[in-house]
Amino acid sequence: MANMNGWAGKILRVDLTNGRVRTEDTARYVPKYIGGKGIATRIAWEELKPGVKAYDPENPLMFMTGPFAGTLAPTSGRGIVCAVSPRAYPLEWFTYSGTGGLWAPELKYAGFDGVVIKGNSEKPVYLWIHDGKAEIRDAEKLWGLGAFSTQTRIKAEQGDQTQVLCIGPAGENRVVYATIQHRLSNASGNAGFGAVMGAKKLKAIAIRGTGGVKVADPDEFISACTEVADLIKAGPTWAVIGTPPGPDTVSCTHACPVQCCTMMRKDDPTKLEVGSGTRNMMKHCVDPMYSWGWERTEYPTKYIKEQYTGDIFTRPTKAFGEEIGSELQVIGEGLGMSGWNYVNNYCWISACVDNGITELNGHKLEPDNPEFWRDLLYKIAYRKGIGDILADSLVRACERLDLPDILKKHAHWQEPMWGFASHRLGRAAESQPSPIWIYTMCHWITDSRDPLQSHHQSSWAEYWFPPHHGAGSPDTEFSKVKATFARAFGTGEVIEPGFGHIKEKTRAAAYLGNRANLKDSLLVCDWCFPRLLSGFMSKEELKAARDYYGDLDAETKMFVPLTGLNMSTADLVKAGERVRNLDRALHVRNYNRNREMDSTAEWIFEYPEKSDGSKLDSAMFNKIVDNFYEARGWDKKTGWPTRAKLEALDLGDVADELASIGRLA
Repeated sequence: MANMNGWAGKILRVDLTNGRVRTEDTARYVPKYIGGKGIATRIAWEELKPGVKAYDPENPLMFMTGPFAGTLAPTSGRGIVCAVSPRAYPLEWFTYSGTGGLWAPELKYAGFDGVVIKGNSEKPVYLWIHDGKAEIRDAEKLWGLGAFSTQTRIKAEQGDQTQVLCIGPAGENRVVYATIQHRLSNASGNAGFGAVMGAKKLKAIAIRGTGGVKVADPDEFISACTEVADLIKAGPTWAVIGTPPGPDTVSCTHACPVQCCTMMRKDDPTKLEVGSGTRNMMKHCVDPMYSWGWERTEYPTKYIKEQYTGDIFTRPTKAFGEEIGSELQVIGEGLGMSGWNYVNNYCWISACVDNGITELNGHKLEPDNPEFWRDLLYKIAYRKGIGDILADSLVRACERLDLPDILKKHAHWQEPMWGFASHRLGRAAESQPSPIWIYTMCHWITDSRDPLQSHHQSSWAEYWFPPHHGAGSPDTEFSKVKATFARAFGTGEVIEPGFGHIKEKTRAAAYLGNRANLKDSLLVCDWCFPRLLSGFMSKEELKAARDYYGDLDAETKMFVPLTGLNMSTADLVKAGERVRNLDRALHVRNYNRNREMDSTAEWIFEYPEKSDGSKLDSAMFNKIVDNFYEARGWDKKTGWPTRAKLEALDLGDVADELASIGRLA
């Protein structure tokens, strides 16, 4: 492919075992796999052998950008990290983690579309990438430092404009939810790739580039980016009515025009990580839950208490206020741990107390005491006492602790599939009224991690529903919601509550999954794309709209003038479907992924959804799975992709390899 508009053209290859650095051409992967997750998954298919564990030298840790990175495309600062995850349960397997900030554009400016790192160093090192070159440098003096201090030290050496990805002590000590931190609060979080860096003795990646990105048709590209920026100005698709950015809001990623909910705290610098020099802290998503708390973890809620007959009871997550909460957030992120750590562990530890367990291995449990959390954060990061057990996730901790069965069940309630914390399933965390949890269930049971960090468009329709537990809008009209989905999917019944029209709903779920994989390959923000639901800047504008449709062609409008490739939205969605099926094939080959494995969390959905009480039985679960597999082109009995599907996606070589090991439907 001679035309490399939108791509830097090179992928950096690093072997930490022997210290070798080389490059390969991006052209062999594009436009077929687009970029980001697509290229990383193809590399994993070709190079990741069955049996490779997270901390093995052969585990390829990949940092990938997409064609939009480094351009005017709105929210195009995002990148993706892929590798075998130490958190994945019951098997350590290949997965992915998105992250925002400025490192992905900087990598493009330095001349690379991605970095593939193999091998394990014998001593601490960091990778210095600058304008087409890369060096492995000594990091002995950085080892042991927190994430903020590490960035400050490297910037002092390489310049303030250097973009740094790094780990804290939690990564060095292989906590399975250790983060890769960037800037103040951007992070690759729940997959535990910080622990993979720790195993590789890779303390940081520092990037500086002064190049640019070639654009095929600059005038048309600028016009398209301007149109799309206006389309998303109301914010994420949970923002039914957007608000102008306030004085404390900031963008969490390059080229973002939204400034949706990331704000800077004005903290007392004496309370931040020693030596960091940090004066503010970003707050978004679950990071500030120490300050805000989260009522949405309560189960059962007032909406379903009268009908509830189950055995799971959880509390709303405790809030400690801004002063204490921001300090705990800074400690946690400085140590390099996922912000989900608090919500997940609070619910389980409080369940321990509520079930008569007031200490674990001599450690007194005080979930409503902030000093308990300050102490526990350090114990987890440095693997001291009970922290050493909790550092390996709740489900693994319960395998080591002598606990009543109900608390082991609570651990699986909090981490229902693949070792990841519950997210947008309508049970342990956020509400997801019917039929939205059907969509999110389809993604969860077939993915390799919590998929909702990349599938928000499947779940945020809840904010457009009538008011319910923690969400919903009194200003929307459900008839217009149905009209919106009818424009996108041919029938508004795909968003009608209940278990009718399962075939149409599962087709829509598969389509949205393809769009998520496309987005993670182009790399734009999951909170804003694909733009199925629009968002409005006033109640009057909302009321006057005939429906709430955004523009599912938005990415295409930018991609074509950027690259000069004559690809339609259907072509791009097919590329997303190709990536999704290649990922499934990889898991079938390497981990014997199948229907039996997908069905292990059926029991979760037999509990009532927390806002409307909807639930399923085994017969309905299997009907949904049958229809979802059919929509995906996977065999209903095994859950494996069929040859017909793979060949239709130009993955004939993948079909041949699966056939050779007897795992092709």
